[in-house]
Amino acid sequence: MAEKNLSKADFYTSIVLMVFGITAFVMARQMPEVYDRGGQGPFSAPGLVPSILGIVISSLGLVLFIRSLVRTKGRVGLSGLSFKSVAGDTGTLRIIATIVICLCYVFLLGKILFPLLTFLFIFAFIVFFEYDRTIPFRQQIKKLLIAALVAILTSATVSAVFRYLFLVRLP
Repeated sequence: MAEKNLSKADFYTSIVLMVFGITAFVMARQMPEVYDRGGQGPFSAPGLVPSILGIVISSLGLVLFIRSLVRTKGRVGLSGLSFKSVAGDTGTLRIIATIVICLCYVFLLGKILFPLLTFLFIFAFIVFFEYDRTIPFRQQIKKLLIAALVAILTSATVSAVFRYLFLVRLP
């Protein structure tokens, strides 16, 4: 991405990060309080970590927002053309793909068995970022097999750790 477009990309990204962080914080605060469920103290509240993460993400988004404004001296130069150049960038498309894959995982959680969904998530993620359309399929079979192996091992490990170490019932 060209240097002049970095401040614009930072500007757009900062707005998304601030909205995401604030949304995460608000949703975490709506989780049941620890005392409603017979908890042991304020640090066992289920919304504590998401609240902290929401604050951190929105704070870093604010820093990025201010930095983009300082770099451009308040003249970010927003226009339809600048938005198209940022939105059409390969990095931006990768971020959007990451968000879409993660949202699919979140929305399917509980509807598909956890180990299977985790396998599909990891496999799709690896294939999306490693598969090269310009190379023939036959030359990439090894890459797909490695992606499947990594997805199987990771899914099994994550499932086992949550089920047997953390004693969490998985959907």
